[in-house]
Amino acid sequence: MKADVQYNDFIGTVAADISDALGGPGGDDMETYGKYFKIDEVRFEVLGLSIYGTDHSLVSLICKDKKRSTTNRDYIVKMSVDIEDPSRILKLLFKRIHILLHDKHNESFKHLGYDEEADYDDFHENIQDDNDE
Repeated sequence: MKADVQYNDFIGTVAADISDALGGPGGDDMETYGKYFKIDEVRFEVLGLSIYGTDHSLVSLICKDKKRSTTNRDYIVKMSVDIEDPSRILKLLFKRIHILLHDKHNESFKHLGYDEEADYDDFHENIQDDNDE
């Protein structure tokens, strides 16, 4: 599985730490999200999480349906969950989230590192400061 939008202008990776409110000793895994959303844990095993959209984010749990799975094939369900306040969903679910995007045709980006960390102001004049003089 991979993230997909209409045009996929940018592609990349994401990494996240679970929020302190949800995680804890032995609770830093996808099962924690299942507990938070009160999923039927007897029937479903949470394998992943999907967040789609900006203003009105849609959150879905990617689950294995243990009842419909067979020994030959896992039956996977993308289950939408109701979100009370979609504007706060990232803060609720994650302590930290890092999204790294690049142009979809730039294959070399995956292999790059960076030589320096800097602030924008290190390389650009602050126009506001110039106007104050």
